[in-house]
Amino acid sequence: MERLEDGWCAALDRDTYLCKIYENRPLICREFAVQSGECIEEFTQRDKHWDKR
Repeated sequence: MERLEDGWCAALDRDTYLCKIYENRPLICREFAVQSGECIEEFTQRDKHWDKR
């Protein structure tokens, strides 16, 4: 999935932390394993950003 310059997913709504294209998300996102190392890393990064708000 495309990433922005700061590393965030281009489809992530930073106000709601929800995927803006969830219903039409690409296969790579559909195969993203919940609770995998990658999933936990993404959650951690969003959580750090949320704390700064």
